[in-house]
Order: sequence, then C-alpha cells, then structure tokens
Amino acid sequence: MANTIKKLSAILIIVTTITGCGSGQTAVTRTIKQVTDGVEAESNGIKLRNVLIVKTAKSEGVLVATVVNTFDQADSIVGIAIGGAMASYAAKSSELLKNKPIIFVGDSANADASIPVLNNNAGDRVGVTFTFSNAAPVTVSALVVNGEGIYQDLVRSVPDISAPITPAP
Repeated sequence: MANTIKKLSAILIIVTTITGCGSGQTAVTRTIKQVTDGVEAESNGIKLRNVLIVKTAKSEGVLVATVVNTFDQADSIVGIAIGGAMASYAAKSSELLKNKPIIFVGDSANADASIPVLNNNAGDRVGVTFTFSNAAPVTVSALVVNGEGIYQDLVRSVPDISAPITPAP
C-alpha cells in the first residue's frame, strides 16, 4: 500500500510538472502587443501606433495613426506615402518633440493625411511609408477597413496652415 502511494505521488508530481504552464517571461503569447486593427512600428525612437487606412464611401484613403517621438532629439515628418502614392499631408506642426504626439483622426487629431483614390478593398493590406527628417523611413503593411461602424464618422483635423507639407526632392 505504501509503495502504491509513493508511485501515485511520483506520477502526480511528474504529470503536474509536465503539464504546468512554465513558459515564464519568454512566453510567445506574452509578447503580443497588437490589440487593434492597426499595426505598430518604430524607427530611432519614433513610435508608430495603430496605423491603418480607412476607405471612405468616396473611395478616399484616410490615414489613422499616432506618431510619438520618445527621444530627446526632435525630429519631423517630411512625407507620407500610402500604397506608393504620396499622401496629401497637413499638420499644425510636423515637428516631433519628445512625447508630443502627432495624431491622425479622432478628437485629439492635429494632422491629416489621405489619398484621393484608394483602389484597395477592405481586408487588403497596403504599404504606408513615413519619412522623417532624421530617423530612417518606416514602411508598414496597414490594414484597409471600410468607412463604416466606428470608422464611419471620422473626426479629421483641418490644420490652419498655408500649404501642405511635401517631402524634399
């Protein structure tokens, strides 16, 4: 009887050890960050968050994103391309100061970027390239969503500036 209890205890300990969740700090599921439709990227301390494209009823492609500089050195956005086409980009300021985000779409929007015609459909991925004055350019594969549901009534910024910012040749 004592021998059987020892065997059962040993089996119970082995089974618990083998089937236990022992991945710890390096578990693959622990490193997943994307919690929205948008994608994320980073270049030299400039973080791109929730980047996606909304296709409006008029087939316009509108950029949704937040860009934040986490470095002490200021940078600036000099151009944005959506699907290889230069976007119409306007902002109150293109300067990326530390922890002062540039936000495309929403109640806090302070910039706007779009292309007049987006030929991609909802569910497609399209390349979006951000070009900065100092940091390396970043290209992400952004999801295209239809302008319906939460994306139906986009709150867009209409910056009060004299001319849109265009990239240097």
